[in-house]
Amino acid sequence: MLSHILLNCSIMDNLPTALALCLIPFLLGWLAARTYYKVGWLRDQITELSGRVSTLTEELTNLRMKLAAAEADSEAKAEQIRKLKSDLMMCEGERMALREQVANVGDTGDGSSKKAAVAAAVASFMFAGKKWKSDDLKIVEGIGPKIEELLHDAGIKTWKALSETSADRIREILDAAGPNYNIHDPSSWAQQAGLADQGKWDDLKKWQDELDAGKA
Repeated sequence: MLSHILLNCSIMDNLPTALALCLIPFLLGWLAARTYYKVGWLRDQITELSGRVSTLTEELTNLRMKLAAAEADSEAKAEQIRKLKSDLMMCEGERMALREQVANVGDTGDGSSKKAAVAAAVASFMFAGKKWKSDDLKIVEGIGPKIEELLHDAGIKTWKALSETSADRIREILDAAGPNYNIHDPSSWAQQAGLADQGKWDDLKKWQDELDAGKA
C-alpha cells in the first residue's frame, strides 16, 4: 500500500514535465503549419498583385499611346481650323471690297467699269486682321511707310522684286538713307516677301509671330 502511494506521488510530481513534453511538439507543429499556411497565402497575394501590376502597366501604355494619338489629331485639327479661319477672313475681306466697289462704280454700258472694279477688289485681301492690297511691301514685318518709299525709289515695288533682292542690297539702300535706318535688319524681308508673293499666308503669319521687328 505504501509503495502504491509513493508511486502515485511520483507520477503527480512529474505530471507538469510530462504535460510540457507533450505540449511542446504540439505547439511546434501548430506553429509550423500556421507559418506554412501564412507563407502560401502571402505567395498567392504576391502573385495576384504582380498580375495586377502587369495588367495596369499594359493599360497605362495603351492609354499613353491613345493620348499621344489624340493630341496629334487635335493639333492637326487645330491647324486646319486656323487655316480655314484665315481663308474665311480673306474671303470675307474680298467679298466686302467687291460690294464696296460695285456699289460705288457706275456701269458705262459695256460693263468695263465694273470689271475694273472687280479686278481692283480682288487685289484687296485680309491678313492678320487687316486689309491689304497686293504688293504692299508694308505687309513684311519690319517695313514701314518710309522704308517702303525708299524701296520704291530703288525700283523694288512688288513682293516678287523684294523676294529677289539680297539683304546686302537692301542694307545699302537703308545705309544710303541715313543713320536713322541702321537699326533695321532686312535679313528676313526677302523670305517674307516670297511667302506673300506665293500666297502662303499661314506660313507668313506663323513666321511673323516669331519675329521681332523683322528680326528672327
